[in-house]
Amino acid sequence: MLLVRLPLLSHSGAPGTESGASLLQDALWAHAGPQHALEHVRVRPLPTGMNVALFVRAENDALAREKACGLLTTVLGTGAGRAYHLSPLITY
Repeated sequence: MLLVRLPLLSHSGAPGTESGASLLQDALWAHAGPQHALEHVRVRPLPTGMNVALFVRAENDALAREKACGLLTTVLGTGAGRAYHLSPLITY
C-alpha cells in the first residue's frame, strides 16, 4: 500500500471546511472501483483548499499516483469536487 498526497486548490480561493472534506472523502469512496485499488482515504481542509491523501495498492509510486489521480479526476467532475482543481505544482 502506497500513499499519494494530492493537494486541491479552491477555484474561489476560499479555505476548505470540515464538511467539505467529509463530502469529498465520501465521494472518493463512492467513485472508487477495483481498478483504483483504494485502501484508505483522508481529506483535510487547508487554507486554500483540501489535502487529499489516498492509500492505494500498487507495485510502485508511479502506478499508485496514476490510480489516485484517475480516481480524483473523476471526483473533481462531480458535485462534491467541482469547487476544486489539482494544484498546478502536481505533475503526472
